[in-house]
Amino acid sequence: MPDDRPELEMLHREHERALALSERLGALAAEGSDASRAEGVRLVRDYYAQELEAHLQHEEQTMFAPLLKHDKAHFALCMRLGKDHGALRALATGIHADTPADDLDTFARILRDHTRLENEEFLPLVASLFTPEEFAAVLNFTPLPTAATGNGSGH
Repeated sequence: MPDDRPELEMLHREHERALALSERLGALAAEGSDASRAEGVRLVRDYYAQELEAHLQHEEQTMFAPLLKHDKAHFALCMRLGKDHGALRALATGIHADTPADDLDTFARILRDHTRLENEEFLPLVASLFTPEEFAAVLNFTPLPTAATGNGSGH
């Protein structure tokens, strides 16, 4: 498999967790109870603060530009992924106790579809095209602190 790069192992593990979370959120949204919705809201908030924002920054800051440098034909893929990143951020940061179950389901669907697209198209491209220097940047990435990831004062 071309994307069996040690530099991408962490991203693959994060993607596995994202897919599991998307399944859980979809199930909670389908249950429709106040308790399941509250659990879903908590899961999204925790996931965004503890992992998602840093993961999105990692991809945006170490992979999008180098991939486009290799071939501008990858622009549509990077734009689609970037649009998904924006939608995930907006949903995760806007979630609150009264969030409708539909919003949880939408977050779950976007996260699932986005993660699958990255696994099937984006990461294999990165694995096949990146130079050792580009992989070093991926491996040595440090996310910028944000309100959600930096001081825990998010929501």
